[in-house]
Amino acid sequence: MSMMVAVPVTKEGRRLEAALGKSTEKAVKSNADALWARMQEENAKNEKLLRDRIQHVTGLITNFMNKDLPSLLEKTVKKEMGSVGQAVIRSMSPAIEKIISSTIVET
Repeated sequence: MSMMVAVPVTKEGRRLEAALGKSTEKAVKSNADALWARMQEENAKNEKLLRDRIQHVTGLITNFMNKDLPSLLEKTVKKEMGSVGQAVIRSMSPAIEKIISSTIVET
């Protein structure tokens, strides 16, 4: 009698095991697919944010190059040219004075 009961119980156990395996496999696949979709969404969102940030930085650099840099460069060049001119005059003054005094002495 125990053999008569054991066979159906074993069969039912195998059937339940197979059903549980299929159910678990479906759940794991479903969760993996959902995780993959979420990762792709996050990746797309991050790429868009990165593109927007790069575009913003590029715009800032372009504005600086077109608006601020020329005026800044002009101010710097004017300032430096003024100091260069004074330095040239200071270095040439003794030579000019020497030439003038030697010319006066010779005449």
